[in-house]
Amino acid sequence: MLSENDIKIGEIYDFAYRNYKMTPYDGVIDLYKVKTRLYFLDDLEFLGWKPYTTQGVAIHEIAGDHKNIFISPFDKEFGRYCRV
Repeated sequence: MLSENDIKIGEIYDFAYRNYKMTPYDGVIDLYKVKTRLYFLDDLEFLGWKPYTTQGVAIHEIAGDHKNIFISPFDKEFGRYCRV
């Protein structure tokens, strides 16, 4: 059974999904792609992001898969890209 909070989050998600329209970002999008794919998409190179940037997509291939890139030991490699 869903809690009131779960229901509210679902309503907010649905509202955003129906109303938000993405427009191109005026810059480069950094795309972090895992080496092990769990999901299959039509656009294997840019994963659908290319139409949403005016200056291209910088692809960074990192170890792990979509479910474990934020846990050890894969988080350390991803973290190296995120340092500013």
